[in-house]
Amino acid sequence: MEPNDYTQYRETASHRQPGFAYNTYLCTIPLDFDRVLPHWHEQMEIVYIKKGSGTVTVDLNRVPVRAGSIVPILPGEIHAIESDEGKDMEYENIIFSLSLLDSSDADDWSRQHVFQPLRDGTLHFPRPIPWGTAFYAEASAALDAADLACDEHLPGYSLLVKSSLLRFFHAIYRHRETLPAGVRSHAHQPVTRLMKTALTEVHLHYSEKLTVADVAARTGYSEAYFMRVFRRESGQTFTRYLIDYRLEAACYFLRETQDSVSQIASQCGFDNFSYFIRQFRARYKVTPGAYRKH
Repeated sequence: MEPNDYTQYRETASHRQPGFAYNTYLCTIPLDFDRVLPHWHEQMEIVYIKKGSGTVTVDLNRVPVRAGSIVPILPGEIHAIESDEGKDMEYENIIFSLSLLDSSDADDWSRQHVFQPLRDGTLHFPRPIPWGTAFYAEASAALDAADLACDEHLPGYSLLVKSSLLRFFHAIYRHRETLPAGVRSHAHQPVTRLMKTALTEVHLHYSEKLTVADVAARTGYSEAYFMRVFRRESGQTFTRYLIDYRLEAACYFLRETQDSVSQIASQCGFDNFSYFIRQFRARYKVTPGAYRKH
C-alpha cells in the first residue's frame, strides 16, 4: 500500500466508477489535514472553494481564495493549498486526466487548440477565475452541472459529466489570455524544473535516507543554491518539507494499516523512533497512538 497525493487524505465525498477516471473529494482544512504540501502530478485538477478562505499556490504563485473561488491546475503544475490561519476552509477537489476528453486523432481541433496547449502550459487564463465575469458564470455552471450529475448518478451519468467538462474547457478557451511577448510560462523556467525535481525525489524516496546533498545533486545545482531556492519558493527549508511529508505519510499508514507505530516510523524514513514521536507530537499535538484512535 502506497500513500499518494490524494489517497492519504480522508475522503468525505468521492465519486468513482470503473473505467471513468473522474474523482471528486470534499476536503476541509484543518479538520481533515492541516494543509496540502507543494506537489505535482500529470492529472488535471480543479480546486473549487465551498466555505472559508485561504491560499492556493499554483506554479510558485500564491493566490488568495474564498468561498466560490475556482482554481484550475494544469497537468505538471506545482500546487499547494492552505486555509487562513485559525480558520476552516472547505473545498472540492476535482481530479481527472485530460485523456478523459481528448481525442487520439492528432488532427483533432480540440486536441490541437485546447488539450495539448493545456498540457504544454501554453493556454493561459486568469486564476482564480475572476468573479462577476462571463468566464466565471460559464465555468461555475459547468462544474455545478457535473456535481449534480455525480450526485444523481443516473445511468449514463458519465456522459453528463463529460459534457459539463467540455463546457468548462470551452469557457477556458473562450476567455484565454495572450502573454506579452518574451514572457515565459512558469512551467518552463529553471526554478520550476528544480522544484519539480526535488518534489519528485521526495515522493519517490521519502522512505529512504535522503539528504539535501542527494536532492541538490539530482537538480544539477549546488547545495547552497538549491537550499536557497527551495526555501524561497516553498516558504520552508527542504529538511522541514521532507519531515512534514514523512509525517503525512505516517498519518496515512496509521489510518489505513494495522502496522505498529515503530514499523510505520521506519517505513516513513524515520530511523530514530524517539525523534519520530517528538516530531509527530509537535506537528499534531497528539501521539501517533492517540491519532490512530481518533
